[in-house]
Amino acid sequence: MNEQKHIIETFTEMASRYEKLMNSELTRFWGINYFEFVSDVLKIIEINETSVVLDIATGTAFIPRYLIKQEIPPRTVTGLDLTFEMLINGKEQIENHDVENKIRLVCASAHEIPFRQNTFDVAICCLATHHMNVEKLLSQIHASLKHGGKFHVGDVGGSEKWKIGFIRVVIKTFAFVYFLFKENLSRAKAEAEAVANVMSSEEWHQCIVEKGFENVKIREIRSSRFWIPNPVIIEATKRLEER
Repeated sequence: MNEQKHIIETFTEMASRYEKLMNSELTRFWGINYFEFVSDVLKIIEINETSVVLDIATGTAFIPRYLIKQEIPPRTVTGLDLTFEMLINGKEQIENHDVENKIRLVCASAHEIPFRQNTFDVAICCLATHHMNVEKLLSQIHASLKHGGKFHVGDVGGSEKWKIGFIRVVIKTFAFVYFLFKENLSRAKAEAEAVANVMSSEEWHQCIVEKGFENVKIREIRSSRFWIPNPVIIEATKRLEER
């Protein structure tokens, strides 16, 4: 709960400048901007006119807006986010792009997704899993997806070395100091706390399979900075039948 408090405070303050800020930070850290990275995640998603899509941690609803403007858009896209101010900004963006009839925005936690089981064909979570308990998130995605449904993740990757105690302390300290200097105290706390949630590709694969998914594909994008972990793009399928 304390971690979520910092996240809400952080993203409430960031809401009006979120896309511009992410664009700047991703370019600095990874050498790929926000729009390029999100597009890289979305281009592999198979969607048709009957697809019901859930975008987790939708923020300013960039992903719903992107999907609805495609040549073959999904039937509906639900954008879920913990921070109400981000959704307010997202709704303004949707109205400005005249695509609101197929998009709905819901304020809720990804740890307690408020929809019936087997509702969605596709679930997406981009640049947010490091602020979440991944096991809880995957359990909620699994329950929300239809059998055979797919989920897609794009986020920062980790390393096995991050599990070593003193290395984790160093990374958390660096994250705290960096974002305190660049942003503010709330952002510094949120990013330092997020270090514990970052997983390596191997950890992702193991956790995904344990939660009832198959056909797991994990792709790393090489970071432009050798000391910055590579971002990962992940896709997997909910099993057609429980084993």
